[in-house]
Amino acid sequence: MAEKLSENIIRDTATAVGVALSEEDVAYISAQFEGFSVLENEAADMRYSADEILYHAQSVGHGGKARCDLRDLVSDLHAGRATSLRVTEDCFERMTTRKDLNNFISENRDAGIAAAKRADVLLASGRGGELCGVPIAVKDNINVKGLPVTCASRIFSEAKAASSAECVKRIEEAGGVIVGKTNMDELAMGSTDESSAFGAVKNALDITRVPGGSSGGSANAVAARQAVCALGTDTGGSIRQPAAYCGVVGLKPTFGAVSCDGLVGFVPSLDTIGVLAPDCDSAGIVFGVMSGRKLAPANAELFGKTIGIADEFASGEIASDEVRKQFENAIAFAAEHGARIVRVRLPSFTAALAAYHVLSSAEAATNILASVPKNKLASTGGEVRRRIVAGVLAGGCELYEKARNVRERLCREYAEAFGYCDVLLSPTSPTTATVLGASRDPNKSHYGDYFLAPASLAGLPAASVPFGDTVLPVGIHIVGNYGCEQTVLDIGSALEYKAATK
Repeated sequence: MAEKLSENIIRDTATAVGVALSEEDVAYISAQFEGFSVLENEAADMRYSADEILYHAQSVGHGGKARCDLRDLVSDLHAGRATSLRVTEDCFERMTTRKDLNNFISENRDAGIAAAKRADVLLASGRGGELCGVPIAVKDNINVKGLPVTCASRIFSEAKAASSAECVKRIEEAGGVIVGKTNMDELAMGSTDESSAFGAVKNALDITRVPGGSSGGSANAVAARQAVCALGTDTGGSIRQPAAYCGVVGLKPTFGAVSCDGLVGFVPSLDTIGVLAPDCDSAGIVFGVMSGRKLAPANAELFGKTIGIADEFASGEIASDEVRKQFENAIAFAAEHGARIVRVRLPSFTAALAAYHVLSSAEAATNILASVPKNKLASTGGEVRRRIVAGVLAGGCELYEKARNVRERLCREYAEAFGYCDVLLSPTSPTTATVLGASRDPNKSHYGDYFLAPASLAGLPAASVPFGDTVLPVGIHIVGNYGCEQTVLDIGSALEYKAATK
């Protein structure tokens, strides 16, 4: 389907499924399908050089030990140097004083304070789990017993969840204090957190900018210290992109490593529950609790590690000058501190974003149309309506099979690449946080996930860590092999918060 999709076909499809589209929406979908023409191109065969090519290392400055907020806090709580009640009350106070950020759809104030008091009793008696007394926020598409689960959409009632998601149960069993449900893009469809039915989220570092999405409320809550850590979901970049925009760490685990029981899913074949945290070590602790696979403390050691840089990461002019500069500094920092830098090939990488949107929209449209009455679709926002119609169109044409082929090839390419390196490094997002309400070219509107969607298609663990001394945060993206969250977080810990060359 390289030719332009007929706008009449788009209108007829929208009418058939009961979705109202504006003329702007129709033009958007038409332009999006023009962009899908990248799927028509067959990827070149993989060619690896037998020689490992070392990048020229620059001398870069770097900060001290990465912050380990969660481990330090837990130590203070158990030693009696802090109380959960005080820490939790401080989080609620910041929610009150920074309501302008709009990070939370619902607060869990009374129950949270009660849980903090119980945690203090356990701590005083020398008991308590790994997260005892730690304030944690939860994205509003993950069930928490007794709290609403709106998915930031008016189509869901205000009924409260009858039970908690499996990952939340594990957090609570470890003593975590749930402080509230965070704002998000409607039905997790979006990358700015502007599509929420409860209003846009504003970046804590610059309120004129977006926090990223769809887990922007969770990332922003951690950045604003309204929670120590937060749970988010990642389908094609929805944890890692807001982590980059908000200057925090975002971990997307291996697909299936954390149970999605109790998640109101967007695309079940891709959805992953992960963590937003102040640092890699903290993310590892929360991941360990949720997955039942305890990790060692993050080891910020690069010596002996092999880091792969795919030629395709530099394709075109995707990244801004500032992001490119910090990425080059991150490579130089890694090389200077003992890592071996090698070039690898991922020929299907440049088609992965288009494949992601074809597959995810088709699956999401099928799920929504099967579960949501037609008369409720009218109350959804533009992003959801566009994805439903685009998904129906994509699922019924040859694009879908082409996208599946790209996904299969990409998995094989990653597997071969990991024969040469421990992790792959790239920018997280092509730009820093964008301005609220900024208009975008339809063909470029989803490019915030350009570096992220491929790892999601392959189900690989990945993290975004803040790097560099910049006005707005820049994220570095680290992708590991299946089950290698420890390696990803170790290398992330060595990079996070390091200052680049002035």
